[in-house]
Amino acid sequence: MAQGDLVLEFMETLQSLKICGREFFRCSAPVGGSALRLLFLLHHRVGEDCPGLQPSELGDLLKLTRPTITSLVNTLEEQGLVERLSGDGDRRVVYVRPTQRGSALVRSAKEEASRCLGEFMDYLGEEDGRQLMRLLRRARTFFEERNQKRCGD
Repeated sequence: MAQGDLVLEFMETLQSLKICGREFFRCSAPVGGSALRLLFLLHHRVGEDCPGLQPSELGDLLKLTRPTITSLVNTLEEQGLVERLSGDGDRRVVYVRPTQRGSALVRSAKEEASRCLGEFMDYLGEEDGRQLMRLLRRARTFFEERNQKRCGD
């Protein structure tokens, strides 16, 4: 295969995977993809003994801007899926944490995604599924390291 053809095929495959990934994780949840990612992150990072995560932390972890995070948190708060808590010593410090309803939604979405992922892995077979995951982790590491080098320069 010619180098140009390989580049085109790679670009088309990434675009297709991006679109398919959105559909794959678009579950029956009443929120969009970014909001669901935010809920997943909060659900997994915020324990009973933790007041929550600050919006700046959420932005860093999700690689989203502060205004985007604020908009997502506002929407999720209006739906009763997250709550904002003020810091103990400084009222300017705000933490975001999932409500019980938000955590229930994440559990339901995870079950739905697990069923879909199970179907996909059954389709691939165990050996191909493991190999795909190994290669995807390597690709992710490559692109993250490459991006860090670029941003560090």
